[in-house]
Amino acid sequence: MTEAPLVSVIMATYNRGRHILPSIRSVERQTFRNFELVVVGDDCTDETADVVRELGSEKIRWLNLDPRGGSQSFPNNAGIDAARGAFIAYIGHDDIWAPGHLEALLDLFAKDPALGIGVSGAIFHLPNDMPGSQVTGLFDDDEAKFTHFFPPSSFAHRKELTRTIGAWRSPLETRPPVDVEFLVRAANAGLRFASTGRITVHKFAAGHRYLSYVRHESHEQEAILQKMRRPGFDDDVAAIVDAARSAGSFMAVRYRDFSALEPGQLARENAVRKGMTLPPLQPVGSGHTIEQRPALCALDWRDLPEDGIRWANGNPRPRFLIPFTSDRPARLSILLTHADKDALRTLALTCNGAPLVVHLGKPVRAREGRQATASATVRLMRDDYSILEFGLCERQVTTPGHRGIGIGPIGVRPLRFSDRLRDGLPAILRAQR
Repeated sequence: MTEAPLVSVIMATYNRGRHILPSIRSVERQTFRNFELVVVGDDCTDETADVVRELGSEKIRWLNLDPRGGSQSFPNNAGIDAARGAFIAYIGHDDIWAPGHLEALLDLFAKDPALGIGVSGAIFHLPNDMPGSQVTGLFDDDEAKFTHFFPPSSFAHRKELTRTIGAWRSPLETRPPVDVEFLVRAANAGLRFASTGRITVHKFAAGHRYLSYVRHESHEQEAILQKMRRPGFDDDVAAIVDAARSAGSFMAVRYRDFSALEPGQLARENAVRKGMTLPPLQPVGSGHTIEQRPALCALDWRDLPEDGIRWANGNPRPRFLIPFTSDRPARLSILLTHADKDALRTLALTCNGAPLVVHLGKPVRAREGRQATASATVRLMRDDYSILEFGLCERQVTTPGHRGIGIGPIGVRPLRFSDRLRDGLPAILRAQR
């Protein structure tokens, strides 16, 4: 066996497949080279193991748990047990490190051998370039450890720390999220925290991205890796930090009061947002109507409908789950609501990534301004969930003081001959002019 590395990097993952590669590449590009990367699957059943092994790197090891634990706690603990390094760092399977991340953290421990937790600055990037990115991990006062959250991708500690404060705990045993509970336990044990004072972590929280586990993506991670290689990236990061200071989202990721929650409640809710807990999948049959009921929709839609209408929640590309299958074309209808009738004259919509030809009915007066029905022919998945994605124009997006678009019942049924005729009639009439 080769000489033990100084740092063991632990990456917990679940069925991330090829989309894990940008995060791995950000580890491989570290300026500090004396590390190993231990990728720990939480009973992965997809191609992730093959993707990791095909990299053929001596610095990367693959482990896969059986049975599945359902939380990063279990892969984290297994990774620590398998770690050969004196220091432990973590990286989420959808997060990105700047090249100097490990070097900055190890400088902290070199300067202060008694340091308990080293923390680097992190940006929480919101989906689809939404404004309001949050910045955490930049602090001077050790007291910050009692009030501010730092994502695991941003911190490191000595391996023996878990022998002092205990292992990562199951989410079923804790009211706070497991990473919050781990940090609070370390803080209450009297361990000292220190910050690198630099942004070296770019976090793309799955809980902010509705249905992110139904269809994994990595375009955001690929984009940030490319930006890192271009001149002026440090200026871009500084601008995000300045904007966060102005908007009140700098060092604003604070601990809340978790005492009223049931153990495991937040983990269960987050699983719904990410699409790890889904309604039953069933054939479309003769057709179904999806009513808008209370649901946890992250930043895409408001959780609570009002009078049967679910309002947009800031993401300009909100998603909607269709839990029906079909091996034939289906007809989709969506009731749309907006205060301005002109905002209902167009709608960009995709189903499973394929653009749809959307037909919009004439807007009519309604309680909440105007309503119109959008219809389209769709290809549902034969044996899996389908995802609609709305491409909202500027006036359809929710902004401060502007409610944006709302959706009502969504109908899905088999395509009829009359639908084909109706869709084709406008084209026939245009050709006859």
